[in-house]
Amino acid sequence: MQPTPQTPRAQQRSLPQAGARLAFGFQVLVFLTFCLIVLGALVRANGAGLACPDWPLCFGDLIPEIDVKVGFEWSHRVLAGSVTALFAFLGWSAWRRPSRSRYVTTLLTAGTALIAVQVILGALTVWLQLAPWTVTAHLITGNSFASIVFLLALAFRTPEAASGIHPRVSLRKRIWITATAGLLLLQLGLGGLVASRYAGMACPEWPTCNGGVWFPAWEGGVGIHLLHRITAYALIVCLGLAAFGCRRDGRLRVATAFAFAIGLVQVAIGVANVIYGIPTALTGLHTALAAALVLTLVFALQRAWSAAGERGPLLSTQ
Repeated sequence: MQPTPQTPRAQQRSLPQAGARLAFGFQVLVFLTFCLIVLGALVRANGAGLACPDWPLCFGDLIPEIDVKVGFEWSHRVLAGSVTALFAFLGWSAWRRPSRSRYVTTLLTAGTALIAVQVILGALTVWLQLAPWTVTAHLITGNSFASIVFLLALAFRTPEAASGIHPRVSLRKRIWITATAGLLLLQLGLGGLVASRYAGMACPEWPTCNGGVWFPAWEGGVGIHLLHRITAYALIVCLGLAAFGCRRDGRLRVATAFAFAIGLVQVAIGVANVIYGIPTALTGLHTALAAALVLTLVFALQRAWSAAGERGPLLSTQ
């Protein structure tokens, strides 16, 4: 007996259901990628970056003998492999959709490129024995991949922008939020350099640096640490101004206010890291808050640049 073909109306009803499943899948992937970023920080904080001195195996085994350090590093690799496999499955499912937009195609392509680069960086980090540039690039690429996956999750949700009822966000707000996101990217790179060059305690006091001096040097670990501090202050100012400027904007008010709140807590955790000597728990929390701030600003960027005007949404998310 031949199956009854779906009518066009039934096919239209099935498309939102498939989109909802993809949205949920990408949301799960965002969470797993977030956990992977935090776990990477814990690997570094526990001195386990070279607990498995070879790659992709660990002491030549797929499943090595486990101690605390090997457990951190090996579990990080297992989770990274799971994230890669899940992205491959979801990306293939999304690519097969006949209604795939150019926007989604671009995100899928970018995500595929980023995860390929991330795998290579993971290998180089081991082979080059934690070279600072590989550690920093690994952190930035991981957060960039999380951002792409988050945008894909948003793209497959039922897009409220498609209704065309929201006013276009002003160019001034868009530029300000984009510039703030750029400053956050710089701060993320500086944070990676502070961690990879073990400069977290180059200034063992706050708000001054060494012996009550505000700016004792601009070279080596001290210079990187000071630049990280100054950029953090500038970022807080930008986040605060963005939240203030968008306080009456229904599309951006919550996202910018939440980003500002995360930024304030992040500064407090950074100060606590210096005062208490960079304990492992605070290191993990510092990284988690940074990743959360990245995703929050990505959400604000998506809301700002996809706002609907008279001609409909700027970015097709169907």
